[in-house]
Amino acid sequence: MKILCVIAHPDDETLGCGGTMVRLVAEGHPVRVLLALRRSDPRGVEYWGTILQDFHRAAEVIGFEPVVSQPMVEERVADAGVRELHDVVLPHVEWADTVLTHWPGDVHQVHRTVARSVEIATRPFRRRRNVYSFEVPTSTDQAFGPAFVPHMYVVLEEEQAEVKVEAMGCYSTESAPGRTPEDLRRRMQVRGAEIGVRYAETFAVQRQFM
Repeated sequence: MKILCVIAHPDDETLGCGGTMVRLVAEGHPVRVLLALRRSDPRGVEYWGTILQDFHRAAEVIGFEPVVSQPMVEERVADAGVRELHDVVLPHVEWADTVLTHWPGDVHQVHRTVARSVEIATRPFRRRRNVYSFEVPTSTDQAFGPAFVPHMYVVLEEEQAEVKVEAMGCYSTESAPGRTPEDLRRRMQVRGAEIGVRYAETFAVQRQFM
């Protein structure tokens, strides 16, 4: 399989599916993470150079190929520019067999916009790609609407879970309650307990073909 992960912000890939990517890379599948948006919030602008460096450090830890689009879409205009974002995402969707991205019900509007761009790019009458949405702590779990419901569980070994935690530690500016090493382990343990294993990550199935 060729796996594409499409994210709104550096660290979303690690928070949402870092353990899964560790497992996929170990199994020999090429994994590419596409960052198409440039942050527009004051902290993001101030630390953007550092955040990009941290993104590449996390890529080395997990083993994925980091792709920073050129040009990048400004986060503050992403909602109005979903077509522009789609045009950036599309060539990478063409490369992939499977796409991982944000859950369309996230509280963060830019996460929703990224999910929308993937939805458009994977319309089945044009191209069939399996699409799975991941959950991001402090975003997926804080929306007003219907809760995230997992349809697919990825079982992780302890070593894979710890690599995810290590990769998140690369993000020197992004630590927050709900995203600490203890929080990440606890979430993977809770998801694992739902299916009788120690660690797992979960996904909502958006498109799947047999």
